[in-house]
Amino acid sequence: MLDQQRLAILGLGKIGGTLAGALLEQGVIAPEQLRGTTGHPESAQAAGARYGITVDCDNAGAVRASDLVILAVKPQRMPAILAEIRPAVRPEQLFITIAAAIQTGYVEKQLGQEISVIRGMPNMPCLVQAGMTVLCPGRRVSQEQLTLAQQIFAAVGRVALLDREELMDAVTGLSGSGPAYAYVIIEALAEGGVKAGLSRRLATTLAAQSLLGAAKMVLETGEHPAKLKDFVTTPAGTTMDGIMALEEGGIRVTLIRTVLAATRKSEELSRQTGQSELDP
Repeated sequence: MLDQQRLAILGLGKIGGTLAGALLEQGVIAPEQLRGTTGHPESAQAAGARYGITVDCDNAGAVRASDLVILAVKPQRMPAILAEIRPAVRPEQLFITIAAAIQTGYVEKQLGQEISVIRGMPNMPCLVQAGMTVLCPGRRVSQEQLTLAQQIFAAVGRVALLDREELMDAVTGLSGSGPAYAYVIIEALAEGGVKAGLSRRLATTLAAQSLLGAAKMVLETGEHPAKLKDFVTTPAGTTMDGIMALEEGGIRVTLIRTVLAATRKSEELSRQTGQSELDP
């Protein structure tokens, strides 16, 4: 579907650059179809050499030359970027924003056009093509455009769809921030291994691979995590004692509260920018 499409990625930072590299590496798009921008000439030159594509600091020019535009800039830079590119926008273009707390209605209003906008929330494991991206279409997005967006983000991991934009704050609190929670858990499990006598390097590898394998089993088997947990837990075995220690420490309630706290923070960020008053 990208054979005839010209794509611009405004902001070739960690996520934007990773997405560009994955699309090119997997042959989803040809170098001549892809254009990027950065905030400084030096970084633009470096990114152009790295990816073999046209990269400059001209956001409006990139939009003018493209059919699809990914807004991969930080939330605090979004108002200035939208004002800059507004004169270059065409009604038939598709815009995808991956900045946290930026609603589709906000982008539509700032660009002043009857345009198609998709809100996306990728997470950091996109950097190793094992990410999770959730896409929520705005009011004018067609099924073809949504399928196109899915194809783009499938280059860096799994993609899910959400049709209620008010739930994107929960997505941010769970999968957007989720890798950080996993790192804390890996670190803690590794500390337990060190306490039991393992080297720190080995303990960290064991903890990380255990979480990676467990997550893969959940995704590939489709079984409920509780059922898979029971497969590991034998009567009067070591795992049962470990689970009891987890429950005594209140890990379930703590993790639930963790997701809710991050969700509330995402909601707060939306309110601070005044976006919550816009129609989703």
